[in-house]
Amino acid sequence: MKLHISLLAATLLCGAAFAGPAAPTADFADNGASFKRLSGSLNAGYETNYNGRGLVMSHSVAEGDSAMFAALKYNYDFGRQGGWSWDGALSYRNVPSGHTLYGNPSFGPTFRGQQQMFASMIQPDPAWQGMPGNAIASNYISQFVGTELEGLTKNEVEAQMDHIASGSIKQANIEPEIAIVNSLKYTREKWNFALGHDFIHGGILGVMAKHYRDQGASCVNEVFVRPEWTPAKWVSVGCTTRFSFEGIVGWWFEPDVTFKAPIIGTPDDVKLAGVVQFGLSATADYFRSSYFACDNGTQAFWIKLATPWFVTKNFIITPSVSFNWLGKGAINANKTSEFRYYTENSHSIPFRNFGVVGGCAATYTF
Repeated sequence: MKLHISLLAATLLCGAAFAGPAAPTADFADNGASFKRLSGSLNAGYETNYNGRGLVMSHSVAEGDSAMFAALKYNYDFGRQGGWSWDGALSYRNVPSGHTLYGNPSFGPTFRGQQQMFASMIQPDPAWQGMPGNAIASNYISQFVGTELEGLTKNEVEAQMDHIASGSIKQANIEPEIAIVNSLKYTREKWNFALGHDFIHGGILGVMAKHYRDQGASCVNEVFVRPEWTPAKWVSVGCTTRFSFEGIVGWWFEPDVTFKAPIIGTPDDVKLAGVVQFGLSATADYFRSSYFACDNGTQAFWIKLATPWFVTKNFIITPSVSFNWLGKGAINANKTSEFRYYTENSHSIPFRNFGVVGGCAATYTF
């Protein structure tokens, strides 16, 4: 029995959460008898914290913590084993705890006081009545900047005064994540290369597109390439590079190193396997500071441990745990959080500085 099915079960947890291809799955041993032109798996599982691309969401963002997912993964080999193949996945993730960002909170006491002062100022002045929010903010800035709003740029003050003038923080939601991934892959003995496309609706990237880029729709389209080197049966090194061209325009980079070994059994007949993955994610020209959401650079680092257990030949249970740390870009996102600033609540930040994500997946292979 080849180990690639067990690794598929382990790493699909990453694949579903990251809305992208699963981590490397190099085989321990070649076994021509197990070759199938069409193969795949059905997967369902649970995670203790809602996460994506290494970023673990804070409790306040999702009004809770856990997430559930299901996925269908399929592979079609066009010719002999070790040549061209088509890999695809359809995944669904849901946050059962809540679907509104930070519970749609209200302004903090300082901003409520500013709102009342602002309203009292503009009411007696006919020249300000009926003006757009930005124009009112500009008038406010010219007369009052240097007091409560000292240290902010003109654009930052205008953005914040727009919200204050409206009387409430904008409402924002988190929609369930649906990801459709397809790629062409060319495989040789010690390396492979994939070229593909992601369509992602909802989830973390959907929030960024809809609420921080004001696109009106919570979806992104990406193309990606993934070269991968497998110098030995027990290790693989790869890097997924994505370019998002709709919803948000910019780059994601996700290098990773995966080690694998049988714990019980042999490489040809695995009963229990061990998988360790080291990875990181980073962005370039993806976020804009004016959205008070995220910053470019490193986003997250993680170490993921999984132990796929073959209950039967076609049924696998995969417990896993990952340890996730924020990179500099995501740390800056927490420091400049729009909701943290408006609510004056230190817990209203998007990401956990350190998060532990436990999970368990059930997989049926065919």
